[in-house]
Amino acid sequence: MKILVTGSNGFIGKNLISHLRELEDIEIVTFDKEDNFDKIINNIDDIDFIFHLAGVNRPTDVKEFYEGNSDLTKKLVDLIKDRNIPLLVTSSIQAMKDNDYGKSKKIAEDYIINNLDNYFIYRLHNVFGKWCRPNYNSVIATFCYNISHDLEIKVDNPATELELIYIDDICEEFIKILNGKKPDEQIDNYCYINPRYRVTLGYIVDKLNEFKEEMTSIYIPNTGNDFIKKLFATYVSYMEFNKLSITAVKNVDERGAFVELVRTNESGQFSISFSKPGIVRGNHYHHTKMERFIVIKGKARINLESIVNDEKYSFEVDDSEIKIVTIPVGYTHNIENIGDGEMILAIWTNELFDKEHPDTYYRKLKK
Repeated sequence: MKILVTGSNGFIGKNLISHLRELEDIEIVTFDKEDNFDKIINNIDDIDFIFHLAGVNRPTDVKEFYEGNSDLTKKLVDLIKDRNIPLLVTSSIQAMKDNDYGKSKKIAEDYIINNLDNYFIYRLHNVFGKWCRPNYNSVIATFCYNISHDLEIKVDNPATELELIYIDDICEEFIKILNGKKPDEQIDNYCYINPRYRVTLGYIVDKLNEFKEEMTSIYIPNTGNDFIKKLFATYVSYMEFNKLSITAVKNVDERGAFVELVRTNESGQFSISFSKPGIVRGNHYHHTKMERFIVIKGKARINLESIVNDEKYSFEVDDSEIKIVTIPVGYTHNIENIGDGEMILAIWTNELFDKEHPDTYYRKLKK
């Protein structure tokens, strides 16, 4: 399949092309503002699908809105109207507004509707994600870049609401259309991307500042929240490389070493310990704190004993088969390195360690 992508070097274009290149049997013809329209004319007879993403939204002269949006679209439509090539075009919710950008988009939409049968007009909301140009037309890109680079940002009204869509959701939807499926949401002649996230500028700024702080520590954000996951990925894409690495604290004693790796405010923390042969760790119990033990190197015995009736149980585990062992509350437990070499243990706990309220009580297992 041969695909034409206009606006190929733009924010959406670069992301879409990266997704298209992951598909098999796809040939991409690119067209950007540096190219002559003859490039499209010379390839059009072999084109099977068109993604028309090219557009102008920050011109130096108002007439460029119409040249880059409506005029280019008219030329493309005139070229393909007798060829029945599917056309997917990115418009904007601004097409409903009385400004030159919106007017130029509406003219392009109407020309497509009046001259083609096989088309998909996507009215996009505010788009965010990687590779968007900061300090241009995306407040998310600007905030991510400036906050991550210790630059000032300006927020006139933190209560201002934005309706946002994520770049990979756009690409997923567009590839679905390429594969012959129906739009996720279509009203009359217009298609829309889902999911959409309605958030305030103040909320965005607060979250980005949290990300900045967390990136200097072992804390990670709540990426179980779909919007936070996507906003965090976007923020990190703007960070300087020298800020992507931090050093964890390695606590070393005669038994081996212990390192906290990740802390979360929602799902506890993750740690790793290194134990020498014969070393026993633990001999304590918890009332509410739960743990999971995963031996990722070496051989160990995990021992459990009820604090109520001395009921005992044990697991022998090693790295030949990775086992995840959940430690129940109310059981004294320890883990002994019974191998010949170092034993490495990954540990998850369901809460953060709080030295004022550790919920950890020493009790040696009985023989």
